[in-house]
Amino acid sequence: MKTSTRKFALLLAFLLLAGVAEAQSILSGKGTSMPAYIGELATNVGTGYGQYRSVRTEALDVVQPTVVGTVYLTDDWSSGELFITLNRMLEAESFKYDIENNQFLINTTNSPSPTPDQLRVINSTAVDAFKLADPILGDRVFVNATHAGLTINGQPATGFVEVLVNDEGISLFRKVDTELIRASYNVAFNAGDKNDRIVRREDYYLKKGNQKELLEITGKKKQNLSYFSEQQPAMTAFLKKNDIDFNSAPDLVKLVSYYNSLSK
Repeated sequence: MKTSTRKFALLLAFLLLAGVAEAQSILSGKGTSMPAYIGELATNVGTGYGQYRSVRTEALDVVQPTVVGTVYLTDDWSSGELFITLNRMLEAESFKYDIENNQFLINTTNSPSPTPDQLRVINSTAVDAFKLADPILGDRVFVNATHAGLTINGQPATGFVEVLVNDEGISLFRKVDTELIRASYNVAFNAGDKNDRIVRREDYYLKKGNQKELLEITGKKKQNLSYFSEQQPAMTAFLKKNDIDFNSAPDLVKLVSYYNSLSK
């Protein structure tokens, strides 16, 4: 009896040692057996793919990438008018302008969450301008930069620009674009943003008289003043007195309107 017990103990020890050796060879990448992962445990189940247990798709943990933000000019559906080529006008009760794809989505049912079959798409190439009814800012007017022949740094401008000041002297435009900022999450430090983000970026431009070139307003005061060379002393004094923010639409409207008043 003691002999049998001793033999069983030796056999058990051999099997345990063999199992440890095989597990180490698997972890080192040199083993031939396939580990089946159950939760946080890895169990050696033999050689070949046939040893895997089948699971349902819904049982798998899948992390879907998340994008925060929107590619649309406005978060909510807006009403307004689309001035289409060949002198046609479409009165839209509910629409959005897709900045990234440069197209319009028309909500045919005026539903807060329309289904795809309730939407109609109008490509921007068919639209010369559009007017958007903003509940806070009032009517906002946008013109197709390409159709208007506008240029930036000598190259044709794309998309739509919003008219903030329209004058024979200097006009002011705002251009809204989207930018994708990739997730910056660092697992090791558990820091950063886990989501990709779409942000809207606003740039401002001046246009002199009948010229087609758009002059970008930057954070450089000296460069911006050069655009008002005819009235530079007066404009310099105006800037000092009013502490103009070159990233603020109301401040820029005030600045350009003052310049135009000097020229009349």
